[in-house]
Amino acid sequence: MPDRHNLQVDDSDQILELLRSFNAKVERLERSGFTERFGDKTPEVIAKFDQVHFENLGDGKFNLMGPMTAWVPDYNEDEIDAVVLTYRMLTQNNDRVCLRQLSKIYNAPWFPEGGTKQFNDAREEVNRYLDSAATVGIEDKYFSIRSIMDVIIYGGLAHSKLDKERVYNSWVNSGFMGLFQIEFVAALKFMIVMFTHFKNLNNATIKIVEEHIVEHYPE
Repeated sequence: MPDRHNLQVDDSDQILELLRSFNAKVERLERSGFTERFGDKTPEVIAKFDQVHFENLGDGKFNLMGPMTAWVPDYNEDEIDAVVLTYRMLTQNNDRVCLRQLSKIYNAPWFPEGGTKQFNDAREEVNRYLDSAATVGIEDKYFSIRSIMDVIIYGGLAHSKLDKERVYNSWVNSGFMGLFQIEFVAALKFMIVMFTHFKNLNNATIKIVEEHIVEHYPE
């Protein structure tokens, strides 16, 4: 029996609306100022030490000590805000147009097995990346990319979660914010690439559904 939570092929109008709405939002990301700024460019972070002190540990080893400030020169908050607004729509499970909603199409019994595998493999790739360790850590514990994105989005940009806002403010006050921002920019770049991949899968699916309509509901 088909899963009642999946969209069936006869729900063609609803399927096409979802696919086209998702693609329109991805195209908005592809046209964004953020993509124009960072699409073919590797973001850079600058770190500045004030009142630097060297601690000689012997055998050529030393500690570099002193207050540090790090920032990303090309970090444009207006462009970031615009991208994050669309990013949240595409990733939040309760949104009408999001990856979870697409999953109801790609994991439906009627959908071609090869397409289902491509979609699920891409979702797994996204989750592996988000759960991987960033380059920023405290002592021997590194932050995950997902945790950095959650703090910046829901603690700094949306201010929707008090606990994350407190963490975000501590990052800002530490002077190290640029180290987190550079990870955030890289993650947004990766996600836009993956969204484009989902858009291409959707375009192929739109053709499948349109062919079904022509075959079964000829004018």
